[in-house]
Amino acid sequence: MIRLEPMTEVGFEDYLAKAIPEYAADKAQAGNWPEAEALELSRKEYQNLLPEGLKTAGNYLFTLVNDHAEAVGYLWYARLEKRPEAAFIFDFEVYSAFRRQGYASQALAALVLQAGGEGFKKLELHVFGYNTAARELYKKSGFIETNVNMARDI
Repeated sequence: MIRLEPMTEVGFEDYLAKAIPEYAADKAQAGNWPEAEALELSRKEYQNLLPEGLKTAGNYLFTLVNDHAEAVGYLWYARLEKRPEAAFIFDFEVYSAFRRQGYASQALAALVLQAGGEGFKKLELHVFGYNTAARELYKKSGFIETNVNMARDI
C-alpha cells in the first residue's frame, strides 16, 4: 500500500528540479507556451504558487512511499481560495520505474482519505488532453470531465 508522507526540504528540492522542467515540457507540448520560454515560465509559475516553498499556506506536498520504504512518486494539492471546499491536485506522478503496479490508484485512494479528513468535499485537477493514460486513470478513480478545451493549428 502507498503512504502519503509529508515531503521533506530535501525531497522538495529534488521535486522542483524534476517538476519544473517537466511542467515546461508539458506546457510546450500542449501548445500553451513557446518552447523557448517554457522553462522560465514554469519557474515563475512554481514561484508564484509556492512562494514560501513547503511552508506555503494551504499547500500539501507528499512523497508517495511503498511498503518497501521506496519513494515511488509525489503528490501536491492545495486549498483553492475561491472554493475552499475543493482540493486542487497541482501535481501527481508515479515514477516510471514504479508504474503499472497499482501505485497511482492507491495514491488517489489515500488522497481521498487524507483530503476528506482535512474537511475537503471535492478533488479537482487539470490533465493535459494528450495524456490519455492519466485521463483513464482519473476516470477509473471516479473523476469526471468537467471542461474540455480544444484547439487547432491553422
